Amino acid sequence: MMNPRHVVIVLLLWAIPQVVFTRSQRFRRDTRTNIKRVADSYIGRTRWSYASSHATGSNTNKCNIFVADVIEEAGGSVPHRWWGFAGPIGAREWGNPSSSFLTRDGCWTNHQTGREGDVIAGGGHVGIVTGGRLTTSAARYSVVKNNWGYRSGQSVTFWRYTC
Repeated sequence: MMNPRHVVIVLLLWAIPQVVFTRSQRFRRDTRTNIKRVADSYIGRTRWSYASSHATGSNTNKCNIFVADVIEEAGGSVPHRWWGFAGPIGAREWGNPSSSFLTRDGCWTNHQTGREGDVIAGGGHVGIVTGGRLTTSAARYSVVKNNWGYRSGQSVTFWRYTC
């Protein structure tokens, strides 16, 4: 017969890794859920519009600023560039499936298909996957939710936050 203390020790040795793994998986899923929720909460807002003076000044595209602001508000982090212009990486960098900024970061993995909360980028634009074949992104006049990135002929890449 086994000593009751040994049984408790064996159970703890089994249970602790299970709890840690489950919590880390849940955190990743929750962060992506938060990214989606935060992105959708800004639909219709003009803060990241072309005309807005937010961050990079008026008459500039701010889709990358929108993505960075959303991810950071949701509890994640994005790579920043520090020469010339100190700020989050641009839409073209998000659209590069081999981006050294993202691959070196350790919190981002590139995927062929997207899930809700993933970053979607291509053709000089970047947004957040927020539904089945739907994205939320900063457009010319406001933040919009539409099928950008899933339209015929568009070539995009997906980045998933994993930290």
